[in-house]
Amino acid sequence: MRVSGVLTALMFMTFPVAFLAQTKADNPLTPHQFPLAELPIVARVLLPKEPDWIALGFGSVWVVNYKPDRLSRVDPVSGRLIADIPLGPDACLGVVITLERVWVATCGDGVVNEIDPRTNAVVRRISVPITTGREGAFAVADGSFWIPVNRPDASSSVVARIDAGSGRVLYSIPVGARTDVVIAGFGAIWAASSATDTVYRIDPSRNVVTARIAVGPTPKFMAAGEEAVWVQNQADGSVSRVDPHTNREVVRIEAGAPTKWGDIATGDGAVWLSVNGKPVTRIDPQSNRVTHQFVGGDGADAIRFGAGALWVADHKHGELWKINVRELRPAP
Repeated sequence: MRVSGVLTALMFMTFPVAFLAQTKADNPLTPHQFPLAELPIVARVLLPKEPDWIALGFGSVWVVNYKPDRLSRVDPVSGRLIADIPLGPDACLGVVITLERVWVATCGDGVVNEIDPRTNAVVRRISVPITTGREGAFAVADGSFWIPVNRPDASSSVVARIDAGSGRVLYSIPVGARTDVVIAGFGAIWAASSATDTVYRIDPSRNVVTARIAVGPTPKFMAAGEEAVWVQNQADGSVSRVDPHTNREVVRIEAGAPTKWGDIATGDGAVWLSVNGKPVTRIDPQSNRVTHQFVGGDGADAIRFGAGALWVADHKHGELWKINVRELRPAP
């Protein structure tokens, strides 16, 4: 463990007038779109190279960084870097917070790292069947890891249920091909198959798929909250709203944010989407429409809400943005 006392520089993001003029002239903005300079970034936390995955818990913001891989723990008030926790190579499935632990999967060595937030150290490395070469997300629920596992030729996938204590594979549940993202929510496990444009609902009490839900093209990252499961459709940049009570896509929101990567989250009564070039899109779950979309920049990706703020990781510039959503301009 390497602990740092470096204080972050807290500053407002500004852009030259020429940048704003070029944005408006070359790419006319719609009524709900705003230039990046108007995004109320109240602090930029300087982190090691390429910050990406974000989670909040234990009074901290946790960010996975690459080159070399490590987990950075940040104080959300002061922006102070509390700890840098070394990880194995190729962190690939996000970071998950549970009641007593922080969990990070590293595909390069095929383990889930169990981190004790009291000591800021990896206390156990659990071998699991992780597919290398694709980023995604795994879930921790009901005493188990739920990990997407793809065949090398991407022809089929399973969700492996793995005992978090022993590391033993308990069940392998077939799902659609190119399933890279698994989340937990509403008493279920949800898996997105990019090849079949389907979200699979798994009942953890029976370890079977109980629903297959058609969504938009190339679904990937998901978030559970605001009374729904929200699915980022990477091919056309839309967001599917899935009703967990009826197991149906009830609306598909045209967010205009196609990407190969990106992230989606919920919090503060909204759904938040981040893709490169459009680092923050806000969706109102009451009206199912985009209210704000900030345009510009290069490098933003992961997004989460917590500790009273919205957080975005800019992996190109080595920054974690803290955004005061209370300062957003009123929606048109």
